Amino acid sequence: MAETTAKGKKSRSSGRFGVRYGTKNRKLVADIEEKMHAEYTCSKCGAKKIKRTGTGIWQCTKCMHTFAGGAYVPQTPAHTTVLRAVQAEKLLVSEAKAAGK
Repeated sequence: MAETTAKGKKSRSSGRFGVRYGTKNRKLVADIEEKMHAEYTCSKCGAKKIKRTGTGIWQCTKCMHTFAGGAYVPQTPAHTTVLRAVQAEKLLVSEAKAAGK
């Protein structure tokens, strides 16, 4: 028999669906909503005040900086990969300039 837990612990935010749509789908929705409503830091002012205003649109409520991101998270894994590649390229260019002088 399953252990008794606090009410709502198992269903999380997708408890509003009741028994509909299947366990896997409700779990996926709950995971996405947790990521979507998590606290994110603003790249401009550093405050943990990023809110999702629409699909892929994010806004800092402190400095009102609005930017495009992922549908459910401000920075997607692809975005992080591109930033890493750009930083590496900048480092190579600056080293080449320093060696050329």
